Amino acid sequence: MSIISNLILYFFSPLPEGPFRFMYFFIVLGAISLIGGIVLKVYLKKQKNDKIFKKLFRDLPGKLILIGILEGLYVLVRWQRLPYLSLRFLNYLVLAYVIYVVFHYVQLYIKVYPEDKKHREAQIKKNQYLPRKGGKNR
Repeated sequence: MSIISNLILYFFSPLPEGPFRFMYFFIVLGAISLIGGIVLKVYLKKQKNDKIFKKLFRDLPGKLILIGILEGLYVLVRWQRLPYLSLRFLNYLVLAYVIYVVFHYVQLYIKVYPEDKKHREAQIKKNQYLPRKGGKNR
């Protein structure tokens, strides 16, 4: 019974004791996510040719920026030692979200993106031989 109570106390302690050893790791993770989201947003705006990539990854910059902001807020709250907001459980929720986002977009890039790109190229090649609407003959 003490193991379960210790785990619950570890995750849900209103004010975690001891130094925040992983502060620099979470600062770097937040900064990389924030900067990566901004760079990817600019890249997607300038990307004109690859419409499939733009369509599949259009919401990724927003998610990366959200992860960066959440990690930055968590580090700030933990550093200021605010009770109930510096629960370890909240940080593990954010880390679970990071793992989900990484897994989801890696899967999109590896499996879905090549299939959609091949399908689009085949469709463009097929449409090349069709007559255009509103041509000169009208």
